Parts: sequence; structure tokens; C-alpha cells
Amino acid sequence: MSDAKPVVSNSSPLIWLAKIGRLSLLKTLFGQIVIPRRVCKETTLEKQSADAILVSKAIEDGWIKVSEERMEGAGVLAGVSSIHLGEAEAIFLAQKLGTELIIDEREASTTAQMFGVRPIGTIAVLLLALARDELTLNEFKEYLDMLITSGFWPSIDVYNKALEEAQSIVKQKEMENSGS
Repeated sequence: MSDAKPVVSNSSPLIWLAKIGRLSLLKTLFGQIVIPRRVCKETTLEKQSADAILVSKAIEDGWIKVSEERMEGAGVLAGVSSIHLGEAEAIFLAQKLGTELIIDEREASTTAQMFGVRPIGTIAVLLLALARDELTLNEFKEYLDMLITSGFWPSIDVYNKALEEAQSIVKQKEMENSGS
């Protein structure tokens, strides 16, 4: 995994995964996460919250790296769109590094795609973990429900589609295993 490019993350996926105790999935799946300075401030400002403590620890441990690069144009992008400055900085950083961006907000995901950056949401991270045998189907469902209990906002359609995709992943893996 050391040859893999790091992945950039926005604040919300870090916060949500920390809230459900699964921030370490990012390290397992991607090796290193890079965040802009503003995302660091957004995720660690309130050191008293459990999620802020977990993100701070991951930064101290070195697998979440804070980029010191200035993202020229991020302020302009945030000003002319409905995305936040941290999201704009994350989009520009992912574009500069030529890597994916872990981000949940729909408008920011769409904007990332317009800049040639592939967005990955928190639910997609859980699906990837399931596909790579880092989670069982029951754990996937449990974490998805924990996200919602914590305040995550998927629509009913997104929730149902995630469950269908998870079941499809498990069926595909069962078919592959039975054929070998």
C-alpha cells in the first residue's frame, strides 16, 4: 500500500467515521489520508468531542497528514458556489495530488467531478471495506445504522441502495468463493 497515492478527505467523512468508531477504516483502506489545513481546523477545533480527539490522534500518528499547501482559488470557488471553504480546499488539493476525495455533500461532490476529481462518500467507504473483507454484512448494516443514529442524513433511497449494494457485494464474493 506504500506505493498507493494518498487520498484527500473533507471534514464530514472523518467526523462521521470517528463518531461510529471506524475512523481507522480509512487507514486500512487507503494507507494515508491528506487534509487541507482548514479541514484540520474543522475536525479538531473542539478537542473535547470524541471524534475530534480521534482525528487529532490520527494526525499525531501520522496517517492523516495535514497539507500546508495554499489552495489558491478556493475562496473564489466557495464564494461563487454553495460549498464551504474547507470543501473547496479539499477539492483543489485532491486535484493537485491527482487522487480521489472522500466527501459527502452532494454539491461539493458534483463540484469535485467538474474539476476532474472522483468523490467517494462515507457510505462508499463502508461498501469498500465490505468488499475488501474488512467488514461483514452485519457490521456494514450496524455501522450504517450507527451513522444515522449519530445524525448522518442519507435519504431512504440512498439507504436502501446502500443495503442492496452491500448484499450484491456479499453475493458476488460468495459466487467467487464457491467457484474456486
